[in-house]
Amino acid sequence: MISTPDGTSTLADTQLPQPLSDFFTSWGVSFDELLDSFDLLTDRCQWIQRPIPTLTGPHAARRFLRLAHRILSLTTIDVDILRTSVNGHTVFVERIDHLRRADGSTIASAPVVGIIEFVDGQIVHWREYFDSLEFACRAMQTGAVHSAGGLARRVTQPWK
Repeated sequence: MISTPDGTSTLADTQLPQPLSDFFTSWGVSFDELLDSFDLLTDRCQWIQRPIPTLTGPHAARRFLRLAHRILSLTTIDVDILRTSVNGHTVFVERIDHLRRADGSTIASAPVVGIIEFVDGQIVHWREYFDSLEFACRAMQTGAVHSAGGLARRVTQPWK
């Protein structure tokens, strides 16, 4: 909960709107479900997750995920939701993402904080914050270091 200087609450811990709950849950089902979940993004939605370049729309998001699938063997992402708050159209989500291969082994687990603008049942803007150095270190521990470097190089190239 966030409080103003006079002690009044501005945001309260709340449940995620059901479509967003379903969105995160589907990431852990299968790679196809993960890809399909991005139908929730509008065509103009910007997904900002620095240091990764900004992706616009579900098509670019799916290309990024397919690249992660090829390079890191990313198949699913199990998401542990730690905290959520909703204020109008703005949804705050603190979570831990567990990136997994098809055999269930973990590529990396990392804390993430996301700010989602959710309007008329769709994600119109999405900013995510995570420690990219921590992510890389965790990926190195699981043997994904060379793959992660390849993903970083590929992501910095313009999308074709």
